[in-house]
Amino acid sequence: MNNPQQPFSFSPQQQQFAFKIRKEVEQSVQALQQGRLDEAIHGLQTTLNSHKPDVQGYDLVTHNLLVACKRKIEQMLAAGDHAATTPYINLVLGLQPRGQLASDRDFRSGFADSLHGLGVCYADHFLFEAASLCFRKAISISPCPTYHNDLSFALSAIGLPGKLTDYAPAMESKQLGQHMFIACMPKSGSTFLKNVLCKITGHKDCFFFHAHGQNEHDLYLPTVLKFSMKNTVTQQHSRASHANVQMMQAFDIKPVVLVRNVFDVVISQLDFYKGPARINTYHQGGFENLDDEQKIDLLIDYFVPWHLQFHASWLDAEARQRLPVFWLTYETLIADKPYAVEQVLEFYGLKYSRDNIAKTIDSVEADSRKNLFNKGIAGRGQAGLSEAQKERIRSMTRHYPSVDFSLIGL
Repeated sequence: MNNPQQPFSFSPQQQQFAFKIRKEVEQSVQALQQGRLDEAIHGLQTTLNSHKPDVQGYDLVTHNLLVACKRKIEQMLAAGDHAATTPYINLVLGLQPRGQLASDRDFRSGFADSLHGLGVCYADHFLFEAASLCFRKAISISPCPTYHNDLSFALSAIGLPGKLTDYAPAMESKQLGQHMFIACMPKSGSTFLKNVLCKITGHKDCFFFHAHGQNEHDLYLPTVLKFSMKNTVTQQHSRASHANVQMMQAFDIKPVVLVRNVFDVVISQLDFYKGPARINTYHQGGFENLDDEQKIDLLIDYFVPWHLQFHASWLDAEARQRLPVFWLTYETLIADKPYAVEQVLEFYGLKYSRDNIAKTIDSVEADSRKNLFNKGIAGRGQAGLSEAQKERIRSMTRHYPSVDFSLIGL
């Protein structure tokens, strides 16, 4: 296949153009090859307007018009004439494979690559709104992970939300299932809450990240796509990164943000990592030989910063109204479990009787495999951490002077 950045050749052996359309475009293609872009654009546009998509070569003319416009826009951007690109980008965004190559995968891929390349050019000149339009158009033609990456960056730069068509061009919002998403600090009672929600609603227990263990719990598009039309309950240690929030916006995923007093979290993590769960960390060699004070120091140095980032990220997402957020603390959850669960269900528009909720909680708590509360009490950190250790944790908040960490005890 020809380089998608170059004009397509029109040899009879390769493309078998109808005679009349070949004659019409030869002059335009020659102009394109020789850099006479205005002439090429006018000629190719005239050809498209004069013929129906079923004419042989229609899609190749369309792609050459795209290439000609791309080169014209690149020239204007290089000259600093950004506003003058508007009519050309509008023309590009209206182009679409409609003829005999419309279902050809390789052709669509080349067409989308040209659109993506134009988007990259706009992004290089910090014109992220135009860049996002090009990336979205490329995705609509032939989705590619690279396009998604660059679109996420462009949307982040200008604060635009993600759309369902960014990830699933053929899907409609009415096809989406209900997604109950618990974005949680580790050791915050999230597994218990997830199990109760699954049992009472019948929704599928579903992780949306790529893999367990040492991986960050960022949303993973292939999994989200696979279960997007199911009703799900998800429990993940996910920060409100731009990419995560954009995907949640697109798939109508509203988070419950579950947090806990950070001093208690450190003590609970100490218990957790004394066992096989240490495989989730990078501190496997020698960890078991440390005394508890040394282990706590390690947890403070390496894990507490993540908790502060987690908390700050969701506060920021809420403040910018990027997503509706329901905040829940571990302390509220364990103090009155039926009430806490009822509040979460109402956040998702679901109504269950308090008696039904209480019976479901009893059922989950009776199953030791599903009731993973460690001690199930609050306040262990006050006694388990030294004053110096608590002060080290408090001092970390200086990096977030505008963030209120009171929900996690700081």
